[in-house]
Amino acid sequence: MFSSLDCVDLVYTDPAGRTRWLQTDHRRPAHIEAEPELSLIYAALRLRSPRRDFPIDAPPPVLEYRCQHLPPAFLRAAIAAAGAELWTDVHHPFAGVPPDLTAIVRLALAGLATRIARDRGLGRDLAGLAQLEQATPIVLRDADELRHWRAVVELAAFAGELLRARHGGRWILDDEHAALSLAFLAADDPTPIDLIELAIQRVEGDASTSLAALVTAVSGRSLS
Repeated sequence: MFSSLDCVDLVYTDPAGRTRWLQTDHRRPAHIEAEPELSLIYAALRLRSPRRDFPIDAPPPVLEYRCQHLPPAFLRAAIAAAGAELWTDVHHPFAGVPPDLTAIVRLALAGLATRIARDRGLGRDLAGLAQLEQATPIVLRDADELRHWRAVVELAAFAGELLRARHGGRWILDDEHAALSLAFLAADDPTPIDLIELAIQRVEGDASTSLAALVTAVSGRSLS
């Protein structure tokens, strides 16, 4: 399941005795290419987040990303950047030096926010974020995992890119402070903001959580 962002699909031991943590992606290449930003973000989080759970007293497991079909080049690069092996029925070693995973994630989040604004006719402003937040459905993960994570990532990406445009800052991969190893670091505050976790709370029906209110609060802090 390509959208299971907070768990490993399968843990097993290979014939050489190595522990492997496997993530699966059953989509066809055309489906991946139709959603390049989400595909990159999902792959990065699914491969990065498990690292925090690597056993301390044992060799780190091999991360494996297994597809039914060879995925597009951009996803192959992201898999390699996350330090994982790509498999279909055989292993596909990455040719060359893998790109920087943080750079890939930042580009994908920026592209996703742009796509959301264009496709839904939203302004890249607080009003647009408030509209997106109001239109985001309540979806529990157990009820519909695909819709749940899509809503979470889209809301977090739009809010983070609005913060970046208005106040500076950057997305970071943070295994210590972020639920899924992805956080936003505002320009005027050293404390990472876990936008993914806030978006989860909103998507799961917590009306007291508002990413638009967060952006407004950061705006007020910047002006004070």
